[in-house]
Amino acid sequence: MKTLFLGTPAIAVPFLERLHQQTSIQSVITNPDQPAGRGYEVKSSPVKEAALRLGLPLLQPEKAGEPGFQNAVRQMSPDFGLAVAYGKLLPKSLLEIPKHGFLNVHFSLLPAYRGAAPIQWALINGETKTGVTLFWLDEGMDTGPVFLQRELPILPEDDAESLREKLVALGLDVLDEAIRELSLGRQTAVPQAGPASKAPMLKKEDGRIDWSRPAQAILNQLRGMTPWPGIYATVDQGGRSIRLKVLKGERVQAGEEGPVGAVTRLDSGEGFVIKCNGGSLKVLHVQPEGKKSMSAWDFWQGARLKVGDHFR
Repeated sequence: MKTLFLGTPAIAVPFLERLHQQTSIQSVITNPDQPAGRGYEVKSSPVKEAALRLGLPLLQPEKAGEPGFQNAVRQMSPDFGLAVAYGKLLPKSLLEIPKHGFLNVHFSLLPAYRGAAPIQWALINGETKTGVTLFWLDEGMDTGPVFLQRELPILPEDDAESLREKLVALGLDVLDEAIRELSLGRQTAVPQAGPASKAPMLKKEDGRIDWSRPAQAILNQLRGMTPWPGIYATVDQGGRSIRLKVLKGERVQAGEEGPVGAVTRLDSGEGFVIKCNGGSLKVLHVQPEGKKSMSAWDFWQGARLKVGDHFR
């Protein structure tokens, strides 16, 4: 089959490689090179780098509705397109070009967690299962009919990085099945059913800890925001405010006395306990702003904090 691939970040690269193994990719379509970093050096997307490594034709339109771009795609006569984290909505005029349409790999059980960060928000919200949905693109945001869908349990120890790896592996299996089905002429499109929810792109400020929430909710926030953007709080010490990223913690079941956000006790050699609105959080590993990561105990010793100090 003749195919197109649309994608931009690193998570899309394994799917490009798998599609390349099983079909004839007519073109890889990715976003234009963008300035990045402090020096604003123009950089290629991971998908572009992979396409060049594989020797595949490449297109980088500013907008998917450009007539010249669409004419080029039309001349390729693709059987279907596959999109993985491309980052742009596709117009109807483009969606109608491939024989079968465009498929999209989404890392949730749609219609749950439509949007850019489904893996992270499933963890933040304490879900116990998620999955991969392979669906047919329409003009909406993750609203098209489902081709294939597979479920995956979320384990208590999963964070965004570990869950992403599991979902990519499952997604590749789903893609293999889809290619087999399409090659046999079997194509289904089942409307999405059930309550819809959103998974917007994360921002740095989403990582601020709200100690008025339960300790488990804060741990779920940590799981969903590891490795980025991370969760953080501030504490006053010696007339200055210290911003502290929490890298590891655990819930304390025993009742702790004190106001929400206050340090209630120390665990010698381990860390310190902060009161939440529903349990407490023992902080085990941290990273002060501008410094390397360290054990919470080492931070406590150097910062000279005391029981009763308040994090916010």
